[in-house]
Amino acid sequence: MQLDSSLSAVITGGASGLGAAAARRLAGHGVRVALFDLNAELGEKLAAELGGVFCKVNVTSDEEVDAAFAKARAANGQER
Repeated sequence: MQLDSSLSAVITGGASGLGAAAARRLAGHGVRVALFDLNAELGEKLAAELGGVFCKVNVTSDEEVDAAFAKARAANGQER
C-alpha cells in the first residue's frame, strides 16, 4: 500500500501508546489522521502536532462513534 496524503486513517486509542505511535508513523508518510480517544488533553495535543483531527469518543457508544466518524470525514475525507 502506498502511504501518502491521498489516504485518510482513523486510529482508535490514538492519543497515547501504540495508537499514538501508529498515528505518528502514518502522519510521517503524509496520511491524514483522525485520533479517536477519550483523553482530550493528549489527543488534542498530538492531533495539533500531526496536523490531524482529534475526536473524543467512547467506542462503546454508537452515537459517539457515528459523530466521531462524521467529524473525521469532514476534516480528512473518507477513511480507509
